[in-house]
Amino acid sequence: MSESSLLQRLIQRKLVPWTVAYLAGAFAVYQVLEIAEQSLNLPPLLVGAVRIVLILGFLLTVLLAWYHGAPGPQRTTGRELMLLAAILAAGGTAMVFLQRWEREVSLPPGFTITTGAEAGVGGEGTRQVPAEGRAPLGDLIAATLPEEGGQFEASLAILPLENRTRVAVLDTLASGMTDQLIARLSRIRGLKVISRQSVQELEGLRLSTAEVADTLGVDHLLMGTAFPNPEGADVDIRLLQVTGEEELWRSRYSLGQTTQEEAVEEIFNQVAAALLVEVPTLSLRPSRNTESPGYVAYLAGSQLLNTRTRDGVIRAIEAFKTAIDLDNTLALAYAGISSAYALSVTYRYDIGVDAYAAAGLALKAADAAVELDDELAEAYAARGYISSTALAPAQTVGADFARAMDLQPNAPNVPAWYANLLIREGYFDQAMAEAQRAVELDPLSSPRRTGLAFEALRAKEYELAIEQARMSQTLESDVMLPRGIQARALLLSGRVEECLEMDLGPHDGIRAMCLHAVGRRDEAQIIVDSLRASVRSGRSVHPDFTSVIQAGDLAAYFAWTGDPERALPWIHRVYALSPSGIDPRVLESGLFDELLENRVYRREVEDIRSRIWSRVQREEAEAVLGVGGRDH
Repeated sequence: MSESSLLQRLIQRKLVPWTVAYLAGAFAVYQVLEIAEQSLNLPPLLVGAVRIVLILGFLLTVLLAWYHGAPGPQRTTGRELMLLAAILAAGGTAMVFLQRWEREVSLPPGFTITTGAEAGVGGEGTRQVPAEGRAPLGDLIAATLPEEGGQFEASLAILPLENRTRVAVLDTLASGMTDQLIARLSRIRGLKVISRQSVQELEGLRLSTAEVADTLGVDHLLMGTAFPNPEGADVDIRLLQVTGEEELWRSRYSLGQTTQEEAVEEIFNQVAAALLVEVPTLSLRPSRNTESPGYVAYLAGSQLLNTRTRDGVIRAIEAFKTAIDLDNTLALAYAGISSAYALSVTYRYDIGVDAYAAAGLALKAADAAVELDDELAEAYAARGYISSTALAPAQTVGADFARAMDLQPNAPNVPAWYANLLIREGYFDQAMAEAQRAVELDPLSSPRRTGLAFEALRAKEYELAIEQARMSQTLESDVMLPRGIQARALLLSGRVEECLEMDLGPHDGIRAMCLHAVGRRDEAQIIVDSLRASVRSGRSVHPDFTSVIQAGDLAAYFAWTGDPERALPWIHRVYALSPSGIDPRVLESGLFDELLENRVYRREVEDIRSRIWSRVQREEAEAVLGVGGRDH
């Protein structure tokens, strides 16, 4: 067909006028859609569907103009029907993929959007009384069990502020208010409150309200929208009961006329009242005023600490110091800096402070927090965590955790850290239940998944340990601790080749164990010799970590390969370097079974561990919390 003939046919069939007219109409519809999406908060699925319909309309317009645009009688041909069917089929396929994409895009591997029934919203809890366990903790464990009738009777997530003002400071203000509200609402016994970190993991996924609630396993959502006004901004807050799509409470606040503290107090009171009306069996404890010149610095430190990276821990310590500089009576800041020092010990980070000194500082700060505010759950939780890490008597540690759970029953840190003590004392079922409860409270938190993986490793549930460690790495790829847990579980479950495929960072000793397990003993020996030389010379193997990792992995290597005589000196060395030494969950994971089955060797290990607590107490007595300077 010649160019002139094609042009003549296009003119004759009026393809251009039809197409231009359609595009003009479609553009007007698209502009209205954009405005409606912003002002009416239309569901993303609806917006995407309209866009697909507009594209299909364009293709249909071209098709109809080509076959029916010419003057005179028209008839429908088989080719036209085939093209029409193909366009409609393509549109239907696009709709299906759009619906799937709205549900699946960017969710981390291992996480799914669940239905309310699957998530157990408002259902019975999973805490169990252990069938076996040592007597000293029995009464304390019984005191922490939920009352009959279920663990959570209602659940809530606070969604990020929808900021339509383009004023960035409102986002910072909203983050601080969210943390304050979560801290207060989690004091309501029977109410599950999802952490801000887990909620933030869903940002950008374009989930509907119902999908957000299902994914987080909650039946209530607290949502806020900021609108511009001539004097600044108005913030509209509403509490939604998701299942019945019922709005339980709504209010609007004008910034400039209401202080942050007043707004938080009123929102808390109104939300608590609405929930108590709906679920009368909830038990409310009095809230405490958090207004302090150091509170913003404390919030910054808490957010940094949530990452569990070395940089996050170091910067969190500095932020907590700033908070204490601004207000040396702020108990929350002392609890925060205690947790930061304690976590540096657990994660083996080199923060410029010896591990025993860090433990002493953590214990001193926790004691200070309790002294400043004996009604602060975070203070007792922080003291319980460092005391458990430093192998304090079980009753001492258990009492702190029991007090923390009484004051703030639904804060995710408390059950996660309490699980460490329970598994150390042999209460495996209860420890797993507490670790799973922490995950339920904070489902998209890397530390909560790491904690469950660690407890599963000790309980010798290796598949669960592998699964949870992988999820933790998906959520925070820069943290090495879950990689070590996963690699040990792979080794112990016989999946050695998968262990060798991993990037283990500072854990060359675990790689040596996996090489030894597949018969590549010469390669394993080269790694072991290099690690021994580095640790003995005091050289840093990895700039971010202490040599505790290498000493502990060498002890595990010799114990695992059947040479307990050579393992014992390294066990002595690793506990000389750090109070956490070989984590109890690693020590009892199966790697040291042959050594611990020998009564003489077991007694020697127990003797080493029995001296840890007294040494940490001596470090506390000498510790000085350096406000505005360096701790020592």
